Amino acid sequence: MSTLVAEIAGKLKLLTSAEKNDLLRLLLLDIEGAEDLDAEEAWRNEIVSRVKAIRNGEAAIKALQEQWHE
Repeated sequence: MSTLVAEIAGKLKLLTSAEKNDLLRLLLLDIEGAEDLDAEEAWRNEIVSRVKAIRNGEAAIKALQEQWHE
């Protein structure tokens, strides 16, 4: 481990959980690029959409319709 990495690792202990999360996002963005953040947002939107469908009873209706068509 380089001296710089060891110094940063030591300072990590001073960060709050939220600050560590922010730092992690910055590191991942630097390593993987912005494309993964777009995918993460798309998945989050899909999950919200599915939860809304379940709460509105739409998911149950779709499942029944699929069974009737089989």
